[in-house]
Amino acid sequence: MTDMQETILEMQRNLDDKHFIAFISANENPQSVALKSDELKFPDNKTVVIRKKGGRTKIINLNLIIEICIRRLGQYA
Repeated sequence: MTDMQETILEMQRNLDDKHFIAFISANENPQSVALKSDELKFPDNKTVVIRKKGGRTKIINLNLIIEICIRRLGQYA
């Protein structure tokens, strides 16, 4: 597991119900978000798969992400 993968998983472990992980693309909008209850998997070192509780799945190419940060619910920018 890479340092980035370990960091993302640690960020998720430290979340509470009022925060989420935002994967920010080049246009500075969140491409996707991960909540504490989501399941994160890393099929390779440049891809993260987010599986939501409702069964929906999002695949993110980390090459297209310029920032990964924790944001508060209701916060956009």
